[in-house]
Amino acid sequence: MARSWTNKILGLFGVGRKPKSVIPKAGRGGGRLDFDVGGGSTVDNLKYAIAMRLPVSYYYVDKWQKPTTPGARGQREGNPHAMWTGKNGTTYVHLYVDPRSASATGDLPGWRTFILSRIQNASVVTLGKSFFGKNITFTLAPGYNPSWYRRNGRPIVLAQA
Repeated sequence: MARSWTNKILGLFGVGRKPKSVIPKAGRGGGRLDFDVGGGSTVDNLKYAIAMRLPVSYYYVDKWQKPTTPGARGQREGNPHAMWTGKNGTTYVHLYVDPRSASATGDLPGWRTFILSRIQNASVVTLGKSFFGKNITFTLAPGYNPSWYRRNGRPIVLAQA
């Protein structure tokens, strides 16, 4: 759905609808709860979140921006779908980010690739259980293609359907 120019201009001044979150709503038992798995290790938390299809909250250090720039080390939230090592040897994480996060531009959620070594303080976000007792997880984002990671590097963890 395209936004009108009027809505875009109003959005610059903080007027109008807020972007919809890609983070699922918490189920029975209340609000969301951030927690660390594996003693607070960012890598272990991300692997767990991908395997269990749970959102994460984390900080990312953007090397292209000065440290004094707002959002250079901004908090981000998203749904991690894959961790893989690229052909160049760098380990990456693919997230479908929340539009309210510092990494998203505009008000649409979308895919972002992050270098694992620049991710800090990743926490898994648990959302409780549904009415029928199942854990609430995120749905796989549009465009997710597990075979892409095999063609472009070595997958470490991939979200399963």
